[in-house]
Amino acid sequence: MTSIAKAPSAAKLARAPRKAKTKAPVREASGKEIGGSGAKERASVRVYRQGLGDCILVRVKRENGDDFKLLIDCGVVLGTENASGKMTAVVEDVVHEADGKIDVLAITHEHWDHLSAFIQAADSFKKLSVGAVWVAWTEDPNDDLAKQLKRELGKAEKTLQACASAFRAAGNGANADMLSDIALTPMSAVAAANTSTRAAFDRAKNMAAPQPPRMWRPTDAPFEIPDANARIYALGPPHDPRLIRKINPSTSNPETYGLAADGCAVLPAGVLAALGLSGDEDSGPPFHRRVTIPLRNEKDLASFGQQDPEGRIERFFTKHFYGGDDDWRRIDGDWLGSAAELALALQSYTNNTSLVLALELGNIGTGDVLLFAADAQVGNWESWQDWQCEKDGRKITGPDLLKRTIFYKVGHHGSHNATLKQRGVDQMDALKAAIIPVDEEEALKKHWGRLPLSDLIAALEKKKALVLRTDQKPSGPPDNVVIADNYFEVRI
Repeated sequence: MTSIAKAPSAAKLARAPRKAKTKAPVREASGKEIGGSGAKERASVRVYRQGLGDCILVRVKRENGDDFKLLIDCGVVLGTENASGKMTAVVEDVVHEADGKIDVLAITHEHWDHLSAFIQAADSFKKLSVGAVWVAWTEDPNDDLAKQLKRELGKAEKTLQACASAFRAAGNGANADMLSDIALTPMSAVAAANTSTRAAFDRAKNMAAPQPPRMWRPTDAPFEIPDANARIYALGPPHDPRLIRKINPSTSNPETYGLAADGCAVLPAGVLAALGLSGDEDSGPPFHRRVTIPLRNEKDLASFGQQDPEGRIERFFTKHFYGGDDDWRRIDGDWLGSAAELALALQSYTNNTSLVLALELGNIGTGDVLLFAADAQVGNWESWQDWQCEKDGRKITGPDLLKRTIFYKVGHHGSHNATLKQRGVDQMDALKAAIIPVDEEEALKKHWGRLPLSDLIAALEKKKALVLRTDQKPSGPPDNVVIADNYFEVRI
């Protein structure tokens, strides 16, 4: 996909030589540049092309010594073909490009497509030295709101695990797998504990051991990159349960671009109750659990003083309940829709706890900004409008950082609920490049609708920005954009 570049006088993104390394073949550039030519390279952003998932290597030039290197997430979505092979190739490239050492590993949130490589490419990660690990305040075991969120998310995940187990017990593994796909976390009843999303997160958090992770809050002072006129701000997630729980755009006046494929933006009351998003406690099965007996689980019959050694109960239900002529009597699969909605809510709720980082290059308050929004959804984005900090006598605000954003890593694969309009793209007056980590074909296979959203791409292109999507190779990219089989890289 090609796009119109900013006027050459802007000279924000410029080509600079890089020492030669053995890499995949790079497509020849067009001779155009996003900005003007001749400027000194200040930073680069390498976005890997493993599929639906994020892995981003950021390098910032320092006045003395090696580049500052920041790795943001590393994973690919469940069900990706040859996932381990792809992620191993990605991590090997990170190790090679970073000369075996990165300064910071930032893990934005607890989703498989941002974490899977810490299990799938564990041996390759052993070759990488990590100076520090950054996570959001939501991982702070002493934070009351963080503990509350963990309880609510844990409740939802346990509910989904039970749903997935029920589907598998009924011989319907496809529905169980569908819940895993939607929730972006393994839901297998037989999955080993060391292959779960939490296990991957724990491995990532221990990459700088014995040094504990830094748990960022949006009120923290920015991190000054040593020997560089650059700093990193944490914009989100907000320390506000109301904003974290705002996961979807409003229906009357949507804050984002377009709607989901089915137009649904409101979760059922039962789903909201399960996640603690509403006060409705009168939802769920029509019968209390203490008077129910799981079918085909005869060991539970004994606890009710009953025995069925000849399988008469099972034969009765097979004949009078599971028979083809009696389909209309059953409600056993009707709750799949609600289970899927719960899985979607769990996914969105976790997305909204994303650690959002803004990298400012240059002087405080006037430098260019690179925005890494992870999978932040509506409430996270809205919180940036009130975000502010003071540094060296200058007041920095969220809208100001958006106004100076020249590079945007598009959130959540370009979905309908992850990039705001008026309080997002419309404020990005300086935008020159955006990269969308996406695999449209894989998203369609998973029945997620079309990713990325066409309205969002149009809005980004309207800003005269170069828009790259990792599932498509562009023709004639600017000279400071490297197109390789395994990654796209923008040099700034």
